[in-house]
Amino acid sequence: MTAQQKPNRRRSLVRGGLAAALALSAAGGALPFLLTDAHAEPAPLTIPAPDRFEPVANPVYAAGPGGVVERTEVKDQSALGYYRWTPDGGTPVDLPASSPYDDVNTVDGAGHVSVTSGDIVAIYDFPNKVQLKDMKSAATTTYTLPDGHFYRGVFGSAVLTATRDANGDKNVLHVLHMADGRLTDTPVTGLNGWVAEDGMTLGGDDRTAAISYAHPDGSRGIGLLDLATARVTPVLPGATGTNAQVVFSDAHVAWYSPEGGNTTARVVPRATPEAADTPIELGAGGEGTPRLGLVGDWLLTTRRIERAADDFLVREGAPLTALPISGGEPKALLAHAGWRMAQVPGGGLAVTGGASSRDWAVHRVVVGDDGAPVLRTVREVAPKEGRLTRLSLTAGRLVTAESDTTYLPALFQRNVTLAAAPSAGERSLLSRPDARTTGESAQRVYDSRQPVGTGDGRTVLATTDADGAQVLVVLAADGTKTVVPAVDPQTGEKMPTGSDHSSAVRSASGRYVVFGDSGRGLEDRQYVVDLDAPGGPKVVRVRQGQGGLAVWGTQLWMPGDTAGTLRAFDLKSGAATETEPITDNGCVPQQLQAVGPWVYWDCYPSGSISTGHGVYHTQTRQGSWAPRGTLGDSYVVAYDYGRGRLDLTPIGDAPRTIEAFASRNNGPLVGADRFGGTIAYAKENSARITVLDSGVATSPVAEIESRVDQSLNLASATDSVWDADWQLSKPVTDARVTIRNKAGHPVFTGAAKEYAAAVAFSWDGRADDGRYAGEGTYTWELTGTPADGSGTALKATGPVELTTRTETAAR
Repeated sequence: MTAQQKPNRRRSLVRGGLAAALALSAAGGALPFLLTDAHAEPAPLTIPAPDRFEPVANPVYAAGPGGVVERTEVKDQSALGYYRWTPDGGTPVDLPASSPYDDVNTVDGAGHVSVTSGDIVAIYDFPNKVQLKDMKSAATTTYTLPDGHFYRGVFGSAVLTATRDANGDKNVLHVLHMADGRLTDTPVTGLNGWVAEDGMTLGGDDRTAAISYAHPDGSRGIGLLDLATARVTPVLPGATGTNAQVVFSDAHVAWYSPEGGNTTARVVPRATPEAADTPIELGAGGEGTPRLGLVGDWLLTTRRIERAADDFLVREGAPLTALPISGGEPKALLAHAGWRMAQVPGGGLAVTGGASSRDWAVHRVVVGDDGAPVLRTVREVAPKEGRLTRLSLTAGRLVTAESDTTYLPALFQRNVTLAAAPSAGERSLLSRPDARTTGESAQRVYDSRQPVGTGDGRTVLATTDADGAQVLVVLAADGTKTVVPAVDPQTGEKMPTGSDHSSAVRSASGRYVVFGDSGRGLEDRQYVVDLDAPGGPKVVRVRQGQGGLAVWGTQLWMPGDTAGTLRAFDLKSGAATETEPITDNGCVPQQLQAVGPWVYWDCYPSGSISTGHGVYHTQTRQGSWAPRGTLGDSYVVAYDYGRGRLDLTPIGDAPRTIEAFASRNNGPLVGADRFGGTIAYAKENSARITVLDSGVATSPVAEIESRVDQSLNLASATDSVWDADWQLSKPVTDARVTIRNKAGHPVFTGAAKEYAAAVAFSWDGRADDGRYAGEGTYTWELTGTPADGSGTALKATGPVELTTRTETAAR
């Protein structure tokens, strides 16, 4: 007979439970210095950094048959690196006359790089030098522009320039050629009263360039410049305005302008550009501006998506789709693509894209055997590391706040164990905003708020709602979210907002959470929430004024009424006790932390005064010095900014260095498991996490709070099951509950459900033989083995009255 679980029981959120961790092999890496103390600690565990959601920027600016001109995102920053030539299957070569801070391939900046024909790269060096560099032979031809000429592009062996007209405008075009070492200058003709616009070059290849031109009456158009004759033919009406595009292949010319909300591209035969064009609908309502490419008899399209300054939703890139020019069904090529596509002289194009950041690559799109475009991968583009902003380790459950590993900042969770074979369980999403969420505070809610584990599988964090009011967000292990407003239950007054009030979770233990202000100001408010209160989570106490709060089990710690003392208030019984004066000079602790028998106090947590902090042992009633830091079970973890090292100090002992860091700026992210003996940390600017044992023996496992039915009525029509939930001080394994009769003989034994540092059990009144037990008083006994192997086994007992009467049993 197994223990019965009731799905309709309105218990705590933890009844959802956290799924058992799937063990994964730990990644290798340099290990920190190991601590030694009362018990042998297992080897540290290194958890690799997750990949960034947004693919690495790797725009392709130009392409030849044997390579591409590209730039790629710099490893340690978001800027693009130098222009470089990357041969297919070869080693990238940086190109001269380019800048890592030039984010657009503009002719008006420090440099401009393009591929003219074959694998010849044209490099413009401001203000008057142009190099044609053969990337195979390394032969270079250098043009020096005549005085007064302004560079407008290289197409094949022709250099297009502009000079000023009588009005001083740069709209008189010239085509320069190099022949026998001499530069020839041919003025452009065919405009017939129209003038080329400044910045007029819209695209081209070794035969033709597309230029934008205008008439004094304000009308505009696009012309095709024959580079052999230097004559312009105005043949592309409607391809005007901002972001107008013209692309060329051997067989076709395509153009598009988004001006006026236009969603139609047009294609003409290259041989007869004056012929009627073929309209191709690009689709209305899509995000971003369409971009064009040509491969064979197909028009390729993706979109350039530019985010607004207040939009933090990350996109992976629009799809790359091929549309048959002669009509028919489109063909999907890439789920996501960079918006730059580079036509290859002689046919095809190059583009960067993939299914995700882990599948990103430079591709060539060529004509397949069936005439349709196909992809050929040239080079993979490895993803960047994601960014970690916060971490929390509670009862072996690691929760990370990650700013860029999905489309909006989110929380992820995994179980870690440092047993004989250290392992990290499968990383899973805990919570993130919906993609349709708007507004910076809502989109970035998980970017800067500290998640805190409660020890029973739940995670809590303090934030603001859509109206700016302070709230506590409660997340079950399955992501179910409950929001608790910071409202005084007696007066209905909300927590004040503004720069003087910064809400955060200050302490959490099982069903009880403290959140609110820091406790440094006279108007500060801190709220105590009971997550398992009847009717759902709610605020049960509010404290205003200076002084911190901390909770462990049912004990709420706060500054005492007498100077220098601490006061413990039992949240269930209402009993209160006060310590002897323990703080320095009777100062008021603005921060309290509670773990097991230890209470950490700090009167000046900002660090403005080097003294005024220590620990108090609630059982021996003795105070001790401890460094300013994060309290664990019998130790404190602190980062020494002056020395650039992370130290662990066993209470009553000397500090030991966990790891020293080269960077001393902001220090690592650190989490000390209050429900165990492990520590997790990530170095500054790194999302790789190290988890290690503290090397300090933890306190014996104990029951610190429980909700146990006092009776079981088998005749009840609504609740004929005995339920029990225990919050423990640390996780156990092999948790079992034994029901004994008055004589002490076992009647029923079953396995309890373990989740984090909590245990749940239900009994339907049946004995081991399947028959119902008789009426009477029984004793339950909970046992378990400490998961960390430290200390004695768990044992807790209590009575339960079993009845079979039809009247409701007393609870």
